[in-house]
Amino acid sequence: MPKPVIVIPAYNPDGELLQLIESLQQSRQHYDSIVIINDGSATDEVFSRLPKVSYLHVITHDENRGKGAALKTGFQWILDNRPNSLGAITADADGQHLPKDIIRVLEEFAQHPEELWLGSRNFKRQGIPFRSWLGNTFARYTFRLGLRINIPDTQTGLRGIPIQLLNALVRTPSDRYEFELDMLILAKQEDVPFRSVAITTVYEHGNASSHFRPLQDSAIIYKKFLKFAGVGMASAGLDYGLFALVYGFTGEILLAIASARFVSGIFNFTLNRQWVFGKGSSLARDAAKYTTLAIVLVLANYLLTKSFYAIGLSPFIGKPIAEVTVFLLSYGFQKKLVFKRKV
Repeated sequence: MPKPVIVIPAYNPDGELLQLIESLQQSRQHYDSIVIINDGSATDEVFSRLPKVSYLHVITHDENRGKGAALKTGFQWILDNRPNSLGAITADADGQHLPKDIIRVLEEFAQHPEELWLGSRNFKRQGIPFRSWLGNTFARYTFRLGLRINIPDTQTGLRGIPIQLLNALVRTPSDRYEFELDMLILAKQEDVPFRSVAITTVYEHGNASSHFRPLQDSAIIYKKFLKFAGVGMASAGLDYGLFALVYGFTGEILLAIASARFVSGIFNFTLNRQWVFGKGSSLARDAAKYTTLAIVLVLANYLLTKSFYAIGLSPFIGKPIAEVTVFLLSYGFQKKLVFKRKV
């Protein structure tokens, strides 16, 4: 019977990794193999103390390449050596994932291996490091509003990943902490269902063992969304200026919105395709899908602006409010429908 493979990225691990492997050995019936990726650690001391058993494999990166790169190395090992397995169970090496929780995710994943399973921590309890609470809260609401992904823990490293996702994941360009968020976006694009399992929330004082750098890594994680927002603001400025110009001359709301959106849409499409998302399929297909989406958003914008006007709100005020509402939908639709890359 096929089983999943446990993948553990490790960068400068301590004795927690040895304790985790010792505990997992007692539940051998739940998994096929364990793959540990030494992601350019300063010393091999901990790795040399790992048990020498046939189902435990250590792969070493010559230099630190990031958590995402380490996970992709593990996924590629599965594709090359265990192509008939159920997929991957990922866990961290720093003791944040208890063996009992890893086994629970293994058991749930084995029952529904076509779904993406997430070991979800409780961020409402006392004692959660502020940076962990803030990062997860921001990501959770960003994904809920922008991508319609509603899950309690977007940054958990304990996951059950279907085998059918691994090919696409190893081709994902991100290599560091943003990789785990890109994984959620990819699963959404591929219509893979999300499932959550409540797990124990474990942190050292101040989350000392984490290699996550709040400012640098947060910028990396959200760079695509921030770039999209920047292009959106520039497009909105151009759009509003043209809207005000045309409306001032004609007094026609629909004509002003359509004219402004046509010009700003070309600007927005070009930058999003080349700079934010990367090219999707063919230029003609991307343009056709973008145009269809733009028409829908123009109509939504018009109806909202007209509705505000009907209750006495000037179009010069109502349109920016409508733009904010439409913006919250636009990122998800462009990511999922327009610039979806072939992998």
